[in-house]
Amino acid sequence: MNFQEKMLETTADLRARAAALANVAVTTARVRAKAATQRAQVLKGSLTTLTIAGRELNKVARRHAQRFIKENSIIAADAGKEVSALARTTFATLAKRPATARKARKAPAARKRAARKAA
Repeated sequence: MNFQEKMLETTADLRARAAALANVAVTTARVRAKAATQRAQVLKGSLTTLTIAGRELNKVARRHAQRFIKENSIIAADAGKEVSALARTTFATLAKRPATARKARKAPAARKRAARKAA
C-alpha cells in the first residue's frame, strides 16, 4: 500500500467519523429541542391556569372589598360625627376660659435715652 492510498483511506475514515459525530449531535439537539418544547407546553398550561386563577381572585377581592365598604361606611360616618362633636365640645370648653391678663411692659428708662443723646 503506497502513501497515497493510505492518505485516502485515513481521510475517508476521518470523514466517516465526522459524519457520525455530526449525526449524533443533530440527533441530540433534536431530542433536547423536543424536550424543551414539551416543557414549554407544560409551562404554558401552568401559566394559563395561574392567569385564570388570578382573575378569579381579583373578582373575589373586589366583591369582598365592595361588601366591606358598604357594611362599614355607616360605622365610619358615625365615628366621624362623634369625633366632630368631641372637637366642638372641647373647643367650646377651651373658649369659655377667661383670657389671662398680660403683664404691662415697662417703659425704658429715661436715663438711657439721655445718655445716648449726650454721646
